[in-house]
Amino acid sequence: MRVPRGFTLIEMMVVIAIIGILAAIAIPNYQQYLIKTRRTDVQKELTSHAQDLERYFSTNGRYTSSGTTCGISDPVSSYYTITTSCATANEFTITASPIAGKSQSADGDQTLSSSGAKTGKWSN
Repeated sequence: MRVPRGFTLIEMMVVIAIIGILAAIAIPNYQQYLIKTRRTDVQKELTSHAQDLERYFSTNGRYTSSGTTCGISDPVSSYYTITTSCATANEFTITASPIAGKSQSADGDQTLSSSGAKTGKWSN
């Protein structure tokens, strides 16, 4: 008598169904993880940029180089547009706006001001 080898079609379908269920759970969780990680990265960039502006202020006594132009150029991000507003020589606001069409587009703006005020999805 011959012993059958391999998997039956039913066994293969059960394995494929299990893989499908796991993927349906894992992929959205991974995408949310990426969004949160990119948000944290841009918030670190905002904090670093604020520190650069503070060093500029310590050296020059103001945040602006001339008029309302900030003394430090804005950093570059792949998922956010980072802009710094120096409305006066003594205050600034850094804003990170998500780039349309990228995974962060629904994330909303993240801001940091010279007073330390934060808006957006900052975690404590």
